[in-house]
Amino acid sequence: MGNTAFLQRVTIIAWAVTPFLLALFCVMIYVAPLRIGNLNIPMPLLPFMAIYFWVMTRPQYMPFYAIFLIGLFQDALTGGPMGLWAGSYLLGAAIMSTQAEVIAGRGRSALWLGFLLAAMILFMLVWGAARLSLGPSPSGGRLGLELLITLLAYPIISRGFSMIQRATSHSRRLTVTSTKVDY
Repeated sequence: MGNTAFLQRVTIIAWAVTPFLLALFCVMIYVAPLRIGNLNIPMPLLPFMAIYFWVMTRPQYMPFYAIFLIGLFQDALTGGPMGLWAGSYLLGAAIMSTQAEVIAGRGRSALWLGFLLAAMILFMLVWGAARLSLGPSPSGGRLGLELLITLLAYPIISRGFSMIQRATSHSRRLTVTSTKVDY
């Protein structure tokens, strides 16, 4: 009985850190170059997709300190100004968390529309902050293309996140059910 309780706790912890680890993995994919011939294609902003999805659906699995660490990890890997992504993600998450009640339970289209607005705000914040810190060099055209790719990719990527969310819900239900049986 003690061994089963321990395994249940480990399972709960593993599912709880899954969104954070998934977002870190998304950062690694985001920084990987995507080239077709000589053309360098911007990657969709996968880390923000993960942050947005979990903040809107399961905020307890994406706390602000995790968002900050994800942003710092992205700052370190991209070589940009330290704190650019971390600060932008935190500010975006703070804004998103105020709107979670409005969007909650309204379906995928409301979630996607909320993402559209949040991504546009985030990209403007990042572009403005990069422009302040780096001078006039950041091109809005490339960032605009990245925004477009991000917006088009979100419905597909969010389905994968939904599958993971359902798995965490299922795992938690099984754990709670099996705990009740153990007593």
